[in-house]
Formats: sequence, C-alpha cells, structure tokens
Amino acid sequence: MLDSFTAPDQLVVDIGAASGRHAIPVIQKGCDVLALDLSPEMLRKLKANSDGRSLKGRAFTVVAQLPDLPLGEACFDVAYSYATLLLLPQNEQEEAIKQIARSLKPDGIGIFDLANRYCLAIRYWDRYYRRLGMRGIFGHSYGNLPALLKRCGLEMVAIHPQGAVSQFLLAPGISKSDWVRDKVSGNGDHPGIDDYVSRAFPRLAERWYIVVRRKAD
Repeated sequence: MLDSFTAPDQLVVDIGAASGRHAIPVIQKGCDVLALDLSPEMLRKLKANSDGRSLKGRAFTVVAQLPDLPLGEACFDVAYSYATLLLLPQNEQEEAIKQIARSLKPDGIGIFDLANRYCLAIRYWDRYYRRLGMRGIFGHSYGNLPALLKRCGLEMVAIHPQGAVSQFLLAPGISKSDWVRDKVSGNGDHPGIDDYVSRAFPRLAERWYIVVRRKAD
C-alpha cells in the first residue's frame, strides 16, 4: 500500500517505526523518513537494519510517544502508522490522528489502521496486551469512521478491510493447519478467502487500513 502513495524525494513520517520493517523500503525508494518510536532500542535496530543497504533516501530517528508527537505543521507528503494507534484509548487516538492531519501538507496522504471494536480478535489481543502490562486494544465501529475522519480534517481515499475470516485462525488448533492458513490468508500472488470476505463485509473485519487525504484549505 505504501508503495502506491510514496514517491522519490518525498518527506515521510513513520509513526511507530519499530525496527524499520516499513521505513526501510520507503527510504530505499528515495524518500527521507522521520522514524518515530517509543523504544530507543527499536530505533537502534532500524539503523542497524539499514546498514549495508542501498538507500536512496535518509532516515532520521526520534524517540517519541503517541499522542504527543514532535510534528510540525504541513511538513510531510505522507504520514503512516501501522499497529500503533489501536493501542490508545479512543480519545487519544483521535488526538493523534488530528496531529497526523496537521502534519500533512495540503493534499498530503495519511495511512493508518484502526481496529473493529466488535470483532472477536480484538478481545484476544486486548487480553494479550493487558497481560503485558499495557492498556489493551481500543477499537471503533465501522459506521463512526466517516465522522471521526471529518472531525480530524481528513477525507477518505480508500479503505482496505482485513481479518473478517483470518481472526478465527486464533482459535486453538486451527492455525496449525498450513492448508487452512493458505486458503484463508492467501499469498502474494493470490488473495485468500479473508480478502474477499473482508471486502464484501467490511463491518466484520478485524481492522481497517485507511488511506486519507488532508483537505486543502
């Protein structure tokens, strides 16, 4: 998804960059990336993972925690955040999305994922993160997404629902079957059952990957 919305010489911010799984390909493409993460250790790994690669752009790492981000006004062409916003309560998620919106240039693109508060998987992951001493997972309802984005000054470009079927792979025993996993999740060349069902019934998805644009003034 990032590849479709990034271009060489853009300034991009990765919120929750961790060890650079998403940031490094964007830097290789020729973008300058501000990589934000709460963990200094993860950012050190990002730097280590980038060593020896052919990087056309540059990485700038900053320790920062949502929802208080060191982002300026109208600075970035693209801002993205994966598996990060859903760790915040809803009010803090909204504040973080507003910060992302303000940081984008007019017509700039934002990409992030939000969890479905009514799906079964969120209960599993909520318990998992609470056992780790974190606050848990916080989701939204599908019908409330347009109003949330409007309050943040964003317009939706695309939405990619995922997990309507694959969330059931969390059930004991099911995930051990390679055949079931392949049929449900698919591979790079062929979408699985989950992709078709999630797109047909987005309200049942585990999470939504959302592409937004900052409205021009």
